[in-house]
Amino acid sequence: MKKLSLVAVSLLSALVAGQASAAADTTGFYVGGALNRVAVDVVDDSDTGTGFGVYGGYNFNEWFGLEANLFATADLGDRDTDVTAGALTFTPKFTLQINDMFSAYAKVGVASMAMNFDGFGFDEDFTGFGWTYGVGINAAVTERLNVRFSYDVTTGDLDADHSYLNMKDIDTDMKQLAIGVHYQF
Repeated sequence: MKKLSLVAVSLLSALVAGQASAAADTTGFYVGGALNRVAVDVVDDSDTGTGFGVYGGYNFNEWFGLEANLFATADLGDRDTDVTAGALTFTPKFTLQINDMFSAYAKVGVASMAMNFDGFGFDEDFTGFGWTYGVGINAAVTERLNVRFSYDVTTGDLDADHSYLNMKDIDTDMKQLAIGVHYQF
């Protein structure tokens, strides 16, 4: 996570140094992608991996919007097991415009979550619903192109589709640190 943080801080610093004072468009539709560092906490175990995500939404005005975020990671687990995890989240997003370039936001909403454990001859799927919340900083590189650095937590109680592992449900936390780029239409 330290490397991702260092890349994000360096990128935002470079953007500040080279930014002309053009007012960014902060309303309407936007769509983008993100590179995530995901930590998944299940029972008393925690695994981390790199994942990808896509997000989009609509800003009704400069301070309120709705956002959907889909993210997944497939490189969790150890050499004997493969663990994949992901979520689809829907949130209202509240934004504080700091200046023409920077804004900070917070969001809270609902999530549909899924995990798969594959190893030792078992292939078990867990699915369920939960809650998500997050914060972030957005930098308008141009009038339409934005870079953002975010931290999101998605938590829920997932139920087993079958019971191969003698676990009917698991409490799960997915934490993601992400750097994303999106286009504001």
